[in-house]
Amino acid sequence: MSEFSIDEALSSLGEVKNAQNEVVIYGVTDRSKESLMVRLNDFFIDRQKVPLKEKAYFFHLLSVMLDAGIPMLNSLKILSTKTTNERFKRVIATMAHHVERGHPLSEVMAKFPMVFDDTELGVVKSGEAIGRVDQMLARLSKQVESAYEVRLKVRGALTYPAVVMVVLVVATLVVMTLVVPRLQDFFVESNVKLPLLTRVVIDFSTFFISYFWAIAIGVFLLGVLGSVYANTESGRLKVDYWILKIPFVGDLIQKSLIAKFVRMLGVLSSSGLPINKALSILGDSMGNTLYEWKVKEVVAAVEHGEKISETLATTPFLFPETVTAMLSIGENSATLDQAASKLADHYEREIEHSIKNMTTILEPLVIVLVGGAVAVLALAILGPVFSLSELV
Repeated sequence: MSEFSIDEALSSLGEVKNAQNEVVIYGVTDRSKESLMVRLNDFFIDRQKVPLKEKAYFFHLLSVMLDAGIPMLNSLKILSTKTTNERFKRVIATMAHHVERGHPLSEVMAKFPMVFDDTELGVVKSGEAIGRVDQMLARLSKQVESAYEVRLKVRGALTYPAVVMVVLVVATLVVMTLVVPRLQDFFVESNVKLPLLTRVVIDFSTFFISYFWAIAIGVFLLGVLGSVYANTESGRLKVDYWILKIPFVGDLIQKSLIAKFVRMLGVLSSSGLPINKALSILGDSMGNTLYEWKVKEVVAAVEHGEKISETLATTPFLFPETVTAMLSIGENSATLDQAASKLADHYEREIEHSIKNMTTILEPLVIVLVGGAVAVLALAILGPVFSLSELV
């Protein structure tokens, strides 16, 4: 029996060993002389979004490696080959490059504000200050993973009604632009009296086809103006306010924001970071203008000697009594981090219950809406047909 190496065996089965891809270091690797296709590929890679799941996996593995005694540089080099996100792979490789030259991890992470937010930087920086980066990374990975799971659940709950509504709108437009005009010609030739509902549907179809260009331009301009307004300070404030007022969805978003706030408050306060600094970090990363303004107000109040819970209690619309009461107990007993963590667990369970309730209510509503739309179109189209059959 002839001896084969594993590489020869895999090669005979058609498994070709891939060559190592070039490691790209931002600010070091020169790609300007590469082909147009390579540079175009780089353009899209550099604009990829790093998923929360990838970041949670990165923080977890990095904490495990550091806890096992593997140096930071070696850990980063290993992790740069583990991620499947090409953008994140380049980011980690660049981080390893700078760490090798003596820069701290938090300083290197700060070079990528589109990947790592202020909260994550604050946690890592506090870990560096107390000499326990591995522990803080482990806590950070749990927080990021929790945020990912919450976002996944909310997105999953909204996907079904959103898809159904899109399909309904597309189907209605197809009927209005293709089916109704042909039926209109048929009804005119038949000289049949059209019911009111049929006339309304035909008039709407005629208007939509005749002024489609004007409607498209109007929708586009409204979208542009809305986007411009939403990027102003007052626009962001009003948009974020009305998002919280949307039935079902607003409640979910509010609970997820509260869960994020108390979870990170617990992590940052347990790290030994000054509470005003921890709140400042949170205020810049809430993702909602109302909550950002409120947290900044809390920072100013804390710096003047007031309690977090007392300042939050002045705005029950954003922070219900349950939150302020628990935080007050934590402040009075010097266990703010524990109280905040318990609150985060509570609100994450509340999110799960809210999603189940929302799904239970939305599914029959969507069915009724689709059924109503189908019934209106069916009556509008079949009404004149029945009238013709009676004449015959």
